[in-house]
Amino acid sequence: MSQSLQSTLNQHYREEGYAVTREALPSALMDEAGRQLATLITGLAPGQRPEGLVEPHGRGPDWQFWLELCRTAAVVETVAECLGSDEVILIMSHLIVKPAGDGLAIAWHQDNTYWPSVHGTDVVTVWLALDDVDQENACMNVIPRTHAGYPVMEKLATDGTDLLKVRVAVDADMEASAIPVILRRGEYSLHDSFVIHGSECNRSTRRRAGYTMRYADAATVTIDLERHWNPVYYVRGNGASFKPGMIDIRPGHALPATPGGKPENIPLK
Repeated sequence: MSQSLQSTLNQHYREEGYAVTREALPSALMDEAGRQLATLITGLAPGQRPEGLVEPHGRGPDWQFWLELCRTAAVVETVAECLGSDEVILIMSHLIVKPAGDGLAIAWHQDNTYWPSVHGTDVVTVWLALDDVDQENACMNVIPRTHAGYPVMEKLATDGTDLLKVRVAVDADMEASAIPVILRRGEYSLHDSFVIHGSECNRSTRRRAGYTMRYADAATVTIDLERHWNPVYYVRGNGASFKPGMIDIRPGHALPATPGGKPENIPLK
């Protein structure tokens, strides 16, 4: 990525609360991600929906593939650019797969408020498109600049037909300003953990699959490792903010032999 493009990406992310990169990940990698996702969907228990495939990098049968994907250099470097950080940690991931016809809506929400073990504001979600994603098959919508000041908004109950079962209050003007995040397979967006976002029910004939990878600035964000439900991975930096209990998977370091984590404590979001 050129220096000018990096600067533009960082500025848009800081000001608007989100950014999009059109530098897609390699087609072969996305093909393999598709195969791995198909395996996970085939393995779902009767009645289990594919929107809730949480922490595949620690729970899936081929968790090492997803963990390797999370430390892909292009992704990690883009995260570092948006955060303005030299040190980056991976804190969680989530496959959100909306099947054709009845894929569940995700009401307006903020990410950070679902994670009581995460303390700090320099947290970013990467949304990697595993399918082509647009308004027809219920792409994510972002309300720009709603991260300003890092407000913690009250979570209100929904009618229960959506994925999260809660929402934040959004007025008509805010909703009218929402931007659809349209992505081709392999492209990805990044959004601040406080920016308001959501998506409609997928009524189309096309699936909508995305992989969300959550990262933080290791120097400014503290993770309560006793409460956190999966390992925290150190993926970029000089080691200055590496803490006991983290797992170092920077380039040149082998992935762990076992995923670890505390599956019983994993939240939905």
